[in-house]
Amino acid sequence: MASLAYVIAGALCLYVLPHVVAYFRFRRRARRLPGPPGLPVVGNVRDLPAPHEYPWLKYHEWCREYNSDIIGLSALGSNIVVLDSIEAANELLDKRSTLYSGRPRMIMLNELAGFGWGFGSMDYGDDWRACRKMTHHEFHATPVKKYRPILTRHAHDFVSRLTKETIARVPVHLKHMSGANIMEATYGIKVLPEDDPFIELAEAGQEAVSKCAIGFYFVEIFPLLRHVPAWFPGAGFQRQAAVWHEAATRQLHVPYADYVRREELGKADECMAKALAEAYGTDDAAVRHAKMATATMYMGGVETVAAVMHTFFLTMLLYPDVQARARRELEAAVGTHRLPTFDDLGAVPYIDALIKEVLRWAPIVRLDLPRRLREGDVYNGYYLEKDSIVIVNIWSILHDDKMYPDPHAFTPERFLNNDGKLNTDILDPQDVAFGFGRRMCPGRIMAYETLWIAIATLLSCAEICRAKDSAGREIEVNEDFVSAFVT
Repeated sequence: MASLAYVIAGALCLYVLPHVVAYFRFRRRARRLPGPPGLPVVGNVRDLPAPHEYPWLKYHEWCREYNSDIIGLSALGSNIVVLDSIEAANELLDKRSTLYSGRPRMIMLNELAGFGWGFGSMDYGDDWRACRKMTHHEFHATPVKKYRPILTRHAHDFVSRLTKETIARVPVHLKHMSGANIMEATYGIKVLPEDDPFIELAEAGQEAVSKCAIGFYFVEIFPLLRHVPAWFPGAGFQRQAAVWHEAATRQLHVPYADYVRREELGKADECMAKALAEAYGTDDAAVRHAKMATATMYMGGVETVAAVMHTFFLTMLLYPDVQARARRELEAAVGTHRLPTFDDLGAVPYIDALIKEVLRWAPIVRLDLPRRLREGDVYNGYYLEKDSIVIVNIWSILHDDKMYPDPHAFTPERFLNNDGKLNTDILDPQDVAFGFGRRMCPGRIMAYETLWIAIATLLSCAEICRAKDSAGREIEVNEDFVSAFVT
């Protein structure tokens, strides 16, 4: 028996040893990623920009300093990879999407705050695949069209509300419109005109995602801290997580329960929840995944569209000539006797160019949610270690002066050819702003159509202009943006 064991051990060595030697030779040939030098043990902890310090600008500055579209950082043993170009993002996140579709553990968001059901932040696996499949079932190009009447009705209501109240209420109306759209499309819920509890729930979820996405919590580095009681000094993160956890639980269950109640009464309108029940059944597994898929869309669809519309209002105030041209071209295509409809989608290229420039000029998500590299990989001779955290600098890609000359200028014309048609040779901001690969936003088509019908309707009915002070002078408007996950 002993001799047999030696034979087996020798055979294993002969098989394994060449692979081990090849691995270390490969590691020696592969270069380390460029980036700021760190300190022993702690790495670049002291260098990493805080969430309120516009981290995308610092990452881009480092990439320019090291003349690289990819840099590496470390923090207490964790490797961080920042991608700063469309070439790097496409190569790794699109072409190698299987390797780059994972998520970090995200202890604060997924575990302590209770948002682990969100398939936008959950790791690659069976639950993620099931939720992604369900969402694609309802929101790819063909089925999403059935929600156009909802989008149109709420766009009309939004403009009507704007014309009846002061400018200070614009943020309220924007969130109401985007929330009303997503609640009705997802659950068939018609929200209240004011202070709707479902919209408030979605806002609580967005707050958690925003702060956890670009914030730094020591519990991510020291997982044992998750067991520290909330009363312990310095455990404020536990108290905050408890508040978010209650909202997360309600967000997952309450709107879906409202749909089920109406379905049992035979009063449920066409919506995502109803369509998923018809397509996938109502067994425990199907309902569990349907709850996760609908709640994720519900959480992600309120704040983001409202943020883009905020930027649209700002650009119309800063660039009145753009607004005037958009209105002229809209009236030339649609006329002045009716409001735009989805039959006009694509008939006014300047409106599409305007929306693309809004998405490019001030992307609402500057840094994509972090990925986790599932296996070691090589890019341009650089070795990327397994479990590295990969971040895409969306802001930098959309401000690349080689692709977009004078990138800080707001110029919708950059997306048009001389004949006034859309220029398909220039990188479409939608292909960047909504993410990459398998993690691309599944609601991107509905989001774009929401923006299109709202903007077209608004330009047909109203003029956005600066307020005046008591002396009749226009009040100056600044381009200031907050440093947050959604800006």
